[in-house]
Amino acid sequence: MEKTKQRLLDKLGKKGFDTEKKVNAIDMQAAFDNGLADELGGILALQKAIKTHSVYAFLMDGTDPKPEKKEIKHAELERNFGNGNERISY
Repeated sequence: MEKTKQRLLDKLGKKGFDTEKKVNAIDMQAAFDNGLADELGGILALQKAIKTHSVYAFLMDGTDPKPEKKEIKHAELERNFGNGNERISY
């Protein structure tokens, strides 16, 4: 874990922001009132990670690979499924 993220979590914990709900409630005014204005970028990134359920990835700088989208060509669809004019009986 990066030291900047560790310091952010330590500061948030010392100021009483020790749950996801409390962290998500931090706005610019609350950050300023609690002396956290310098950490606003980190707070926003943490809030985004909480909302997307990826806190562990945020802490460990990890990402999941995105699945590849494969396009099926029209000719391949016709070859596999016909031209769409066939009747289907059940």
